[in-house]
Amino acid sequence: MSGPGSVREERGLAGRAAALGLALALWPLAAPAAEPPPGESAFLALASNEDAYCSRVALIRSATSRIDIQTYILTPDITGSGLVRELEAAADRGVAVRLLLDDYGSHEAKDRLDALRRKPGVEIRYVNASRRQGLTRRVDYLLDFQRLNRRMHNKSFIVDERTAIVGGRNIGDVYFRSGEVMFADLDVIVEGTAVSDLLRVFDLYWNSTVATPLNELAPLPARPRAQRDPSPEKAPACPARRVADPAAMQTAVTVVLSDPPSKISRDRSAPPVLDPIQDQILRELESPARSLSIVSPYFIPSDGWVDDLVALEARGVNVQILTNSALATNSTPVHAAYSKYRRELAEGGVQLFEFKPTAAPVADPELEFGAVRSHSTLHAKTFAVDDEKVFVGSFNFDPRSVDLNTEMGIILRNAPAAKSIRVLFEGGLRASAYEVRSSGGKLVWIDRDGEAERVLTREPGLTPLRRAWLKVLAILPIEHLL
Repeated sequence: MSGPGSVREERGLAGRAAALGLALALWPLAAPAAEPPPGESAFLALASNEDAYCSRVALIRSATSRIDIQTYILTPDITGSGLVRELEAAADRGVAVRLLLDDYGSHEAKDRLDALRRKPGVEIRYVNASRRQGLTRRVDYLLDFQRLNRRMHNKSFIVDERTAIVGGRNIGDVYFRSGEVMFADLDVIVEGTAVSDLLRVFDLYWNSTVATPLNELAPLPARPRAQRDPSPEKAPACPARRVADPAAMQTAVTVVLSDPPSKISRDRSAPPVLDPIQDQILRELESPARSLSIVSPYFIPSDGWVDDLVALEARGVNVQILTNSALATNSTPVHAAYSKYRRELAEGGVQLFEFKPTAAPVADPELEFGAVRSHSTLHAKTFAVDDEKVFVGSFNFDPRSVDLNTEMGIILRNAPAAKSIRVLFEGGLRASAYEVRSSGGKLVWIDRDGEAERVLTREPGLTPLRRAWLKVLAILPIEHLL
C-alpha cells in the first residue's frame, strides 16, 4: 500500500529499522483493484513521510474547484510553509480554499497565513479560539482552562470532493521530513464513497459554533506582511506525479468515524449529530473472535479497558498492543500513567510492545518533537480486528482522546490491510520494539537484535532519577488530563 518513496527509504535507511518496521508492514498482501465497486472506496496507505507530503502537494496542484483542510497542527516551518505556498498558488488559479485549524495547535501559523487569507475564495477558521492574542493568551488559558483544554484533533485533507487524506499526520516538519528523523506515522488516501462522508464531517465542524473566522480573531493588517519561509530547499522534492497510482490502490467498504463538534462546546441543547467516537470505536471492537492489534503512541487503558482486554485474551483472542517506550515518547506524564497498567496487562496475557528510540540525539533542533530527541518516534494510530477491518485516524487510546479532544478516522473493511497489522506484531517488531513480559511477578523487557536476545530487568535507558520521576508522575491525579 505504500509507494516508491518508501522503497527508497528502505534501501537508504535500512539501519533505522525501528522507524521503518511499521511502514514496511503496511504493504499490500493481495492484488490491488484499480476501480472501487459501487458503495466502496479505493485507498492507499501513506506510511512514508515523503509520500505523505508529496501526495498532499500533488493533490493541491491537481485541484480545480475546492480544497478543504482540517488539522490540529499547522506550523510555519519548512513543510508547513511549503504547503501554504501551494495553497496560495491554487487560490491564484481560482480554487476555493477552506482551512479549519485548531487554535492551540496552529496558533503560530496565523502570521504565515497573511498572504493566503487576502486571496479571493480563501476562508480560514480557527476552532475553540482564545479570546486573546500574543502573550496574553496565557492568561486566557488560566482563566478559561475548562473550555480551552478541549481541542480539535481531527485531520482530513479533501480536494475537489473526489480525493481525501485522513490519518494521524498534522502539517509540519516532524510529520513530513525524512532523513535524520524517521517519524513513524500513517495516513490513507481515499477515493469513492468515503470522501463524501469526510466532507460531511468537515462541513459539520466548519458550520459549528466552535469555529471562528480568523479575521474576527486577528484583523487583517492594512499592509501585507513580508513572508520569509525557513529553508524551503530542505522540503522534500515533489516532482510532477500522480496523486495516487490507481493500479496500486485497494478497495474497501469504509466507515468514517468522528466526534461531534459539541464535544468541544459541550452544548447539550440539541441532539448530537454524531455519537462520541469512543462509542463508535467500541462498537467496532465489541466482539473480536481471533485477534485485536492496537497501535497507539499514547496508551492509557483506564475506564475498565484493562479488564476488557484481559477478558478478550482469556477467551482466546490474541491481543497485541504497540505504544512508545519511555525514551521514544514525547510525553513523560502519559508514559508514567501507562506504566501503572503494564503489569496487569502482561500478567493477563496481553502482548505489549514498546517502540524503541535510537541511541543518538537529533542534531537538527527543527526536527525535535516535543521533548523527544530520538531519531525514531511512533505517532501512528491504528487498530485491526480479526484480519477483517483496520482503523486509521487520530484517536489515541487515552483519556484525552476519549473525553477532551475531538477525533476522527476511517474503518477500512479490507482483509489484506488488517492482516498486515497483525503481521507487523508477529515479525516486524522484533528489531523496532521491546517486548514487555511478566516474569516472577516483575516486568522484563525483551530486546532483540537479529537473532540475539537480551532480557532486561529494568526499563531500558532510564537513569535512577528518571525512574523515580516516572513513579512520582504516576501517582499524581492528572491522568484525566492526559
